[in-house]
Amino acid sequence: MARQRWQKAASPPSGRHRHPAEWIRCGANAKRSNAVATYLFAFNPAIWNWPQLKGDIRTLGRRGHLERTWSCGRHRHIEPGSRAFLVRLGVAPKGIMGSGVTLTAPVTVPHWLEAKAAAGIMTNRVTLRLESLFETPPVVFDELEVPPFRHFRWGVRSSGTYLPSVIADALEDLWETRVSDLSGPAPKSSAKAGVTSRPGKAKPSRK
Repeated sequence: MARQRWQKAASPPSGRHRHPAEWIRCGANAKRSNAVATYLFAFNPAIWNWPQLKGDIRTLGRRGHLERTWSCGRHRHIEPGSRAFLVRLGVAPKGIMGSGVTLTAPVTVPHWLEAKAAAGIMTNRVTLRLESLFETPPVVFDELEVPPFRHFRWGVRSSGTYLPSVIADALEDLWETRVSDLSGPAPKSSAKAGVTSRPGKAKPSRK
């Protein structure tokens, strides 16, 4: 199982917490362990259309990873090194479109929407290091209507929502299979298919 491979690669020695850099060195095939929480970070094209998405996919393909700051709403207790999935909401096709880890704990900043920032509204954000990113979600909501996935509300109301471990474990297996299929003989940097790769360093960005 993907969960067991992550546990072997990511379990810190002597019970200590890993530094984010150590999580990164676990590689793109490392997933999650019992000690690592998983969170869903939302992308809604109806609110923000991610104009750099295709370019970011190409950057990830060249550099091996992509770093981006991302909203986590009111969530303040996300630890560095947590597992992260990007979920596309609002506009079809809806589904899981990316994966990686969190590099930082949440920090409170002015809201990323200018109108809300002007009104003095604050939000929290983290820095994500994405190892896989796709323009079209490899896992769509229709596939998440069967057990155990159907017991979770995938149309999350807040970015940075915790994913229960039983569902996260099942998602890891499905995601690993789907990404492996798409990353096989397909063109290396197809923006439609997206890319998955080993992490390296990239330029952070807003959101």
